Amino acid sequence: MDACRWMKQVDAYADGESAEKAQAIEAHVGACRICADYLAQLNRIRDGVSAVARRETIQDAQFPAFMRGIREGIESPAPAYGRGAFAILSFGMAALIVAVAAFAVLSGGPAPVKATEVESVYTDLEGATLNTYNSEDGVTTIWVTVGKDDVW
Repeated sequence: MDACRWMKQVDAYADGESAEKAQAIEAHVGACRICADYLAQLNRIRDGVSAVARRETIQDAQFPAFMRGIREGIESPAPAYGRGAFAILSFGMAALIVAVAAFAVLSGGPAPVKATEVESVYTDLEGATLNTYNSEDGVTTIWVTVGKDDVW
């Protein structure tokens, strides 16, 4: 549905909240197709709700049967359709989750990767230079020099 800036005012008018602006809103609704459709929709909703909203009364002769129906609903258990299937499915899913978790914990995961050599280094920093140093124990250190004596 399209929108108009008057829709909130039309909504208040339909609820009877804006009696002081009624003439202006009625004039706008007469000229605006969007607001006219919106007001018609609100009136249809109000008419539908008022048609459904009726109060049921219980006569004195009907009261014992009414209470008997309530007691039967409370005291008799509901049919247990699907309870067994739900329990089996829940147990199966729990077993599957436990199995996957045990596999993940006991397998130790993938083997760790150890890098022994730096193939190349690169930087987008302007005026920075990169130097690599390899120690005897196989550890590579990369020095970033920015400017003359700045080392990070």
